[in-house]
Amino acid sequence: MTPLKRDKYVIECWLKVYDRLCELDYKVVDWPDKDSSKKAIDAVCEDGPERRKLGIEHTLIQAFEGEKGDTARFEKTLVALENDPTLLRKEYLTEISQPVGAVPTGVDWSAISEKIAAQLSGSLSTMEGEGCQHVLVGEPEWSFKILVARSHIGRDYPGRVLVGRIWPGDPGPAIITQALEDKVPKLSTFTEGKRILLLEKDGIAGTIEQQFGQIVGDDDVRRLLSRLDEVWSTNTAFLHAEGVIFTNQVWPEFGASTCSLNLLDGRFWLKPSWSAAPAAST
Repeated sequence: MTPLKRDKYVIECWLKVYDRLCELDYKVVDWPDKDSSKKAIDAVCEDGPERRKLGIEHTLIQAFEGEKGDTARFEKTLVALENDPTLLRKEYLTEISQPVGAVPTGVDWSAISEKIAAQLSGSLSTMEGEGCQHVLVGEPEWSFKILVARSHIGRDYPGRVLVGRIWPGDPGPAIITQALEDKVPKLSTFTEGKRILLLEKDGIAGTIEQQFGQIVGDDDVRRLLSRLDEVWSTNTAFLHAEGVIFTNQVWPEFGASTCSLNLLDGRFWLKPSWSAAPAAST
């Protein structure tokens, strides 16, 4: 079987957590956009014997301008240190973050990773208990501050190191508005069932919810949203490494169903404030 493209894989993973949340059994039955000559939606899904349908259109939302370029540098530097044995501390979760734009042009990014590991290891060895601190790392050609946060999990915890980037600030609503303008016309042509726009964030930095909340009162945005049934955010930052996908409805009920599903072991988490379908949280 040919592996699914990334966007299709995300849709199928998201559909599993949506099914678990709503106690449904939707499956993708068609990928209409396989014909690139037509402006078709990404996926058509069908639910069991009742054959209810929904159409899904997916788009990836950057957390900030220039995210993709910064991601390439991040993956060559801090990502290589996730669960580095020299940085692990038994009983503790250690979170290490570097600022967006910290890695300069014109240096060997992989060499930076080695230097960061060596310098952080020394700093962590003197860090006692829980807490946060900034650690200055660098060489004559480059330097920046790394944020280290350590949390005590328990005596039996083997220790974990997670890495991330420090969000540069609110990018404003323009990214979300552009996504609606690009995707709603295509999705609104689907008339066989519910129309869902899926907004994906694949990094820790930023929140789609915060950006979306800035535009819901705009008249032009309201007209676009009126052509859809639901808009959902999904966070896939932990999908590849840990098999966990998060989702949250952002329209028409903002923040009404925050939940996650571990696709590896089936564990489902539902934010307690959502009262519908309580049995799904088992």
